[in-house]
Amino acid sequence: MTDGENGYNFKSGEETTTELYRAGECLYAKKRNGVAKAVLNFILFAFIAVVAIELVFNCFYTGIYVVNISMQPNFNGAVRESEPGGDFIYVNKWAQPQYGDVVVVYRDFTLENGTRESGNIIKRVVALGGDTVKIEGGVLYRNGEPVDESAYIFPEYNLPLLNNYDEHVVKENCMFLLGDNRNKSTDSREYGDFELSALVGVVPKWSIATKGISTAIYTFFNFTIFGKY
Repeated sequence: MTDGENGYNFKSGEETTTELYRAGECLYAKKRNGVAKAVLNFILFAFIAVVAIELVFNCFYTGIYVVNISMQPNFNGAVRESEPGGDFIYVNKWAQPQYGDVVVVYRDFTLENGTRESGNIIKRVVALGGDTVKIEGGVLYRNGEPVDESAYIFPEYNLPLLNNYDEHVVKENCMFLLGDNRNKSTDSREYGDFELSALVGVVPKWSIATKGISTAIYTFFNFTIFGKY
């Protein structure tokens, strides 16, 4: 509306309301776009952070699916890799093995019967280079002293009549490895010493403590979702 005498423009109440409404819509749209942009930035940042953490984690750790019963009852093993039932654990690729550590090593051996076996296996370190090791009636001796293995070796998995091994000196830069299921484990008693160069990694304590969670996740994605079996 215009005042002809003074040249002023006057807006009706309806026009003013419309303009205010449009201004409000514009302000709301800007605010909405700002929120959407913030959400997208957060998602992008979270994605980059997850990828970065994954890359760093994979530099130090790798996942292993346990197969075979040689580490029972402390670790469950599947019949084969393509079937469920095994534990999923992580190993530290840079850790140095110590007495009592659970380790994963790569073995490529031809047994006395001509059978060749290769692949990763999980065992426990009982002796290192230069140590003298012997098993007598299920009791492990290292350098002439009995080793207390009560924290992880149970009588039903270590029958005295089945577990005897003549005195042996471990070669330098090697490990002597045994399964926790001494009755059913093929280990250094058959394979001999394992060189440190065959070490894939040491299973950290946090991985042992959380293997129930990591196993459930691995089983869900690899066997339930993708129908591996």
